[in-house]
Amino acid sequence: MKKIYFLFIFMMCNLLFSQEKIDEADLSKYLNKQIQYCDKVFGSYVSTGEKKVILLNLGADYPDHTMVVAIFQSNWDKFNYKPDEFLKGKDICVKGKLIMYKGKPEIIVNTPKQISFVE
Repeated sequence: MKKIYFLFIFMMCNLLFSQEKIDEADLSKYLNKQIQYCDKVFGSYVSTGEKKVILLNLGADYPDHTMVVAIFQSNWDKFNYKPDEFLKGKDICVKGKLIMYKGKPEIIVNTPKQISFVE
């Protein structure tokens, strides 16, 4: 009985947390879905003002980037590094809900666990 229970829990976790790894050509098909996207961080920008945000440009530097990763200031203290500096030039995979913001695909990162490094 314990084995069946464990198998059921394992299968449910896979369904709940599954994310599809996609490439640039497929992005428009996955709006408002949980995905995993991997690419190089070519540039970063830290906004000024009241609601600061780190923007990471994947695929190319601004304005030719393929995807934006946004990390709001309220989540910066969750990282043990400065994402705008440390991630620049690295190949990463980012997991999260794909949205469109100002005509570009974007994933909002709330925790470092959403970012992994490509080896």
